Amino acid sequence: MQEQSKTGIEIKVGFFPLALFSFLGTVTGCKAIIVIDGEECRKNWGTYFFKLESGKHTIKIFFSHWILKEYGANSIEVIVEEGKTNKIMSRMPLCFFMKGFLEEVKE
Repeated sequence: MQEQSKTGIEIKVGFFPLALFSFLGTVTGCKAIIVIDGEECRKNWGTYFFKLESGKHTIKIFFSHWILKEYGANSIEVIVEEGKTNKIMSRMPLCFFMKGFLEEVKE
């Protein structure tokens, strides 16, 4: 039996292992804020699937930290096709003045 394909996006949220600030953020409860078409949700580090309708979607990811409200904010637009899962990789930036890494992973 074949597994039915899911329509949506899979987002992996992480941080650069050598970034001391990012590491301290994980210890103090820093959360990733994922905003899909204006709908916001808070997530811990990890990989998450979001079921979406086919079409164009705007993804914004930033990190909640006690120093900055939208630390590393970055956004992209993705086009989701019926029966397909788009994979997105996001990482907290190395320092305050940088955008976070946010990219659609092509397979």
